[in-house]
Formats: sequence, structure tokens, C-alpha cells
Amino acid sequence: MIRIIDATLAMLDEYSLNGELVHEFLETMGLLSISGIVLSPKIYQLLDGNLPDGMVYYMELPNMDENFRFPGISYFFSSFCDGLGHSIRNIQVNDVSELKGLEGIGTDKKIRLTGLDDLLLYESRDIYERGMKQLIRVSPFLFPEDTYYCASAIAADYLQYHHNGTVIATFTGIGKKAATEQVLLAMRVVERYKPNFSFEKLPRLRDLFEQLTHTQISDHTPVIGRKIFHIESGIHVDGVLKRPSNYESFPPELVGAVRKIILGKHSGRTSIRYKLNQLGLSEVYEEEYLLQLVKEMSIKMRGEVTDEMFQTIMREGQRYEKENQTG
Repeated sequence: MIRIIDATLAMLDEYSLNGELVHEFLETMGLLSISGIVLSPKIYQLLDGNLPDGMVYYMELPNMDENFRFPGISYFFSSFCDGLGHSIRNIQVNDVSELKGLEGIGTDKKIRLTGLDDLLLYESRDIYERGMKQLIRVSPFLFPEDTYYCASAIAADYLQYHHNGTVIATFTGIGKKAATEQVLLAMRVVERYKPNFSFEKLPRLRDLFEQLTHTQISDHTPVIGRKIFHIESGIHVDGVLKRPSNYESFPPELVGAVRKIILGKHSGRTSIRYKLNQLGLSEVYEEEYLLQLVKEMSIKMRGEVTDEMFQTIMREGQRYEKENQTG
């Protein structure tokens, strides 16, 4: 069984956090197809041990002698094993060649493997496949780092190779890790993972993350960006309106987003026609002239032509048509 564990909150110890927002973040994360959550002792104390039901909880705990202080935590990541099955040993791998040193570890031993940045950088496909086979034999909780911007791809690929695998990721990839939302959607698209689950709560999770970290997520961030389904290019608009699956790996509704046709300097006549229909305008307009005005205004404004601007343009278009008819 594929398992995806989120470790976002374990990365936020340096932030000044609001307990209510943290609790809502946990509850919202629980609505996704997440198998578990990693907490730090600081986050646990902030929540007073009040953890939402329905999740398996893990904790970063260097000293296993203190695990009794954290009821509700099922497993602890530590450098040492407690012999009782509650600890998961941390192992850092900085180079793919170090995977050979794991051959003596049986699948009955729980380990978390961190690192593996370079696995996708080798030209030889054979090196990559041998590395994956070694990982599957050990079956670790894979927690890839993102120094070379490959962590999400490595995590998703590991789960495709190993259908009983476990990966650990963080929302937006905070802490230079694989991005939870990207791994989730990659598995949904490629492997039909949790096909009955909806990810429409991702925008709320994004908003909570921004409030917790006092940061602004880019509008074009994969999966959760506010403008990833905003389309301007004329060819792109025409193709999406005819068959969205040719351009979109998943429908915007799946992640709580809405497709929006943007008018701008790259628009085509299809965009003009679509916008006229969207605004409920049945009058006949000279589309080519409207398109020319839209492009001119977009260049002048250095950005999107809003619906209000477009209505101003249409009034200009009406005057143009009347003059032509009179002439």
C-alpha cells in the first residue's frame, strides 16, 4: 500500500505559530489522502497534545528516553532504535553509491532515508534503475532532499516502482524536500492513487500555510498556484476549449481551482468569442477589431485586460461598427 506522510509542521519550529491555525492545518491535511503527519516536540506542545483523529503521527525525537512524554505519537524518528518497534532509524545518503551500504539492512528494520539528491542526475538509466531496486529491497521511509530540484520526481517515481513504498514530503517542499501536493497529484494522474479523493481543500491549505509562515506562494506554483489555470495564449485557449485533457493533466476542479480565460497581447479570436459569450453578449461584434484593441490595451497596461476594460473596449467596438455601417 502506497503511503504519503507529510512533515510540513516539523519544519516550522522557527516560526511564530498560531495554535488554532496549526490545528486547522492538521485537520485540512487529514482531508487529503495523507497517511501520516510528522510533528516536532514544539508543535506537539503548542497543540497541548490535542491531535485530530484519523491520522498516524510521527515525531522527530533525538532522545528516545523522552518518548513517554508524547502520548498519541505512534513512531519516532531517531538515530537510535528503542527495540520496541516505536523508533525509525534515520540514515543520511549523500550519494547514490552509498546505497550499497544498505544491503545488509533487512525489510523488517524500519529506517528513514534522507538525501539521495543525485539519483536523477546520472546519464545512465541503469544507475537509476539499480538505485531504485536497492531502495525497494530496503523499503525505507524515503525523505528525498531537493538540492537539485528533483525531490518530488524521485518521491513519485519511487512510489511507482514500489507499490508498498512510503515517502515523506512537505507542503510546497518547505525545508528543501519533495512537495506533498505535487507527489499526491503525480500519483493520482499516473497511478490513479485514491481515485475517489478530492483535493479541493488544497486552496485552503495554501492559505493556512501562507498565514502560518507569513509568506506568499507564487501564483504559478504547480498544483496550488492561483493562476495555473489562467490561460492567455490564443492557440492554448482554442485547444483547451476543444479538449482540456490535451493541455491539462488534471481538471482544475480537482484541486479547487477554476479555469479562466485571460485577455492580453497573446490572445486570439477564440478568446474574444469566448469572452463575449461569457458576458452574455449576443450582439455581433467585429472580433478582429476587438482583438486589436485588446492587444493594444494589454501592451499599454503591461498585463491582463480585465472584464471592465473589455467592456470599455466593446463600447469602442460598437462605435467602430456604427461608423462603418454609416460609411
